[in-house]
Amino acid sequence: MKLSCVVAVAVLVLALCSLGQSQVAGPDKCCFNYYGKAIPSRAIKEYKITHPSCPKKGVILITVKGKELCANPEVKQVMDIMDRVDDLFGTPAPTSSP
Repeated sequence: MKLSCVVAVAVLVLALCSLGQSQVAGPDKCCFNYYGKAIPSRAIKEYKITHPSCPKKGVILITVKGKELCANPEVKQVMDIMDRVDDLFGTPAPTSSP
């Protein structure tokens, strides 16, 4: 009886460990819809490129007030905002590896 309890606990611990590791590699946030209005570049302080495994390419623009907006990284206005942020604050840290 004791051996079966030890085996059951060991299996449970291994399952929980593997579950925790599998979530590390996935995306934190994805963009499913893009923000539809014009975005003033002075309102953006930071951006994050979404994970490659997201279904849609996206950039999360973070405003000075902390609001997050999903944007299309292939739109010229968004590229200009990203360049401005890079010039002012430095290039952002790379996204988590796939």
